[in-house]
Amino acid sequence: MSTIATYLDRPIAFQRAFVALGAGITGALLLSQAVYWSRRSGDDTGWFFKTQVDWEEETGLRRAEQETARKRLLTLGVMEEDRKGIPAKLYFRVNFEKLEQLLTSGSASKQDCGNPANKDAENQQTGSRESGAPDCGNPANRIAGKSQTKLRKTTTETTAETTADISSTTALAAVAGASEAGLDAEERKEAFAALCRQTWEAYANAYFVRYETEAVRNAKGNATVVNLVKRLGAEAPEVARFFVERVSEAFVVRRCHGIGDLLAQCEAYRTQWASGMAVTAEGARQTDRTASNANTAQGAAEKAMAIVAARRAAAVQQGADHAE
Repeated sequence: MSTIATYLDRPIAFQRAFVALGAGITGALLLSQAVYWSRRSGDDTGWFFKTQVDWEEETGLRRAEQETARKRLLTLGVMEEDRKGIPAKLYFRVNFEKLEQLLTSGSASKQDCGNPANKDAENQQTGSRESGAPDCGNPANRIAGKSQTKLRKTTTETTAETTADISSTTALAAVAGASEAGLDAEERKEAFAALCRQTWEAYANAYFVRYETEAVRNAKGNATVVNLVKRLGAEAPEVARFFVERVSEAFVVRRCHGIGDLLAQCEAYRTQWASGMAVTAEGARQTDRTASNANTAQGAAEKAMAIVAARRAAAVQQGADHAE
């Protein structure tokens, strides 16, 4: 088996319809994998055990992304969690009744051609060319009370998130150096946009985990993200995540980790991220006290040395006077 075949040997059955539930692309991915294991758990009640490392190895989702996805799925009621055993382990279960209810309630038309996640890609393309729309209808229509405009927006945002994940390597290369990456102007523009999306996603996921509410996104926030990427380049997503997860300065906490505050001191936060040390207000005061004490000690030592030197000079002069 070739090297590339080895990497592609463990595909994940991603259920596209789950995106419309409102848990985002990460929630849909985690739920898809949870459905897979619920059916293979060996437990009659559907519970299965997974560690954070297991989830990351199978889905590629990092800790903050997992926590965000889990909270959204728990809020929707499609996933359940329970700690069992000694020592306690975290078990998961999919609530298939709730999942079916969300997928089918208010649907104008039920699917009659199978799971869209398992359709042959060629059939999808053929259907799109012939009718101008997927041949199974829009799977997002299964969610009650959602307008077509809202659903189109959701689909667009999901596509953008997916593009950001797929284009991460290209984006990093483009920001690091366009000429070295060998990208033309249009590719550089797309790569930069992908990195901006990654930066917002990293910030928003960490924000949801910390505050259990969505970060406000508007035109000002979008402009802030663009400037953040311009100043930090490929490191912007990780610095944004670090800012929300680790920075506990009183001023920042009072303002609920506003993305504008991140931009204002982004180089300083980048240094904290790179060094693995988040500076708190108390930590800053301690550093100042240490520096002040060091300066005081140094000044005292220099003063003492000057006094000793003066006394020695006086003694030498006194000896010379006696000799005369």
